[in-house]
Amino acid sequence: MLFEYLREPVPPNLLTSPEAFHYFEVAMLWIGWMPPKKLQFLYWISSTFIYMWSAVYLPVGITISFFMDIRNLKASELMTILQLFFNSVGMPFKVMFFRLYIERFHQAKEILSRMDRRCTDVEERMEVHRWAVRCNYAYLIYQMIYTCYTISTVLSSAMGGALPWRIYNPLVDWQKDTLSFWEAALHEGVLMLFAVTQTLMSDVYPLLYGLILRAHIKLLRLRVEKLCMDPAKSSEDNYGDLVMCIKDHQLIHEFVEMIRPSITRTIFIQFLLIGICLGISFINILFFADIWTALATVAYITGIMVQTFPFCYVCDLMKSDCDLLEMAIFHSNWLSSSREYKRTLIYFLHKSQKPVAFTAGSMFPISTSSNIQVAKLAFTVVTFVNQMNLADKLK
Repeated sequence: MLFEYLREPVPPNLLTSPEAFHYFEVAMLWIGWMPPKKLQFLYWISSTFIYMWSAVYLPVGITISFFMDIRNLKASELMTILQLFFNSVGMPFKVMFFRLYIERFHQAKEILSRMDRRCTDVEERMEVHRWAVRCNYAYLIYQMIYTCYTISTVLSSAMGGALPWRIYNPLVDWQKDTLSFWEAALHEGVLMLFAVTQTLMSDVYPLLYGLILRAHIKLLRLRVEKLCMDPAKSSEDNYGDLVMCIKDHQLIHEFVEMIRPSITRTIFIQFLLIGICLGISFINILFFADIWTALATVAYITGIMVQTFPFCYVCDLMKSDCDLLEMAIFHSNWLSSSREYKRTLIYFLHKSQKPVAFTAGSMFPISTSSNIQVAKLAFTVVTFVNQMNLADKLK
């Protein structure tokens, strides 16, 4: 069933942590990122074509048409093209970073499977199921937002009798007749669906990583809170439970180090582009766009915001989760424990003081505060255009 991976948790048929990436992996298969077991040669040919078409031809085609038609473009059309141009330049790099580290994606899923083996209670397995469903929902929401932008832009431009992005097409002269116009519009629409899908996949995977990671940090905290709480367990059993919690904590940090390289580079590219893209979008809405173009631009702004803000917010939440874990270790029931148990607990407490944190390009922390700082560049761009009176000159 299509929505089988969004079902309510009903034991024993529960989702595992790797299944949090189910819809993401379906898209990977269709977009050319995950070869099937059969027909791999044909698959790699089609995968190369899709990448060259949507990640190489797209920015080149926009650049060529921009310089060819710049004198004939309306201001609103110019802003729409510039919006896409900056994103299309960044998209190949984001896709490249993920595909360079795609083996780490599979290794990270294996680590998640090892984490799941520690979930012996039904309550813990149900909690993993709930977080896996949230990850699958997150992917589908991203897919809906990005697809709505593409379709709304195509329809708003077609209703105005113009191509949505005027991507250079040497095979079709869209101004020749109505049929040629719709052929060119269909080509741009399909091309953008492939490009947008690759963009959303490179944008959503850090969020999926973050969500499922929060699930296991929470489960570890709950296990810590149960330490030495069962009077039927001996001191050796309690010590064994503590050692297993330390191993769980080490596994969490192993997972973090596995996913760190691709995330830090992807978010760095997004931070570089978000301010410029938002600024151009605001200029388009405030000064040039009609109602239909404005609606399409609002959908684009929504897509820009979900590129970074959700994951930045999740990073803040993970920091809070790590603080709660540290407090749980300190406030666990250790007063009457053995000296060996207390020494090990101190070691665990020391290690827990290293929070789960990511940086963008190893330069600045990924957080809501950083996201707001780079988004402020949009207002700087709008202010510059307004003070220089550039909007009136473009009309």
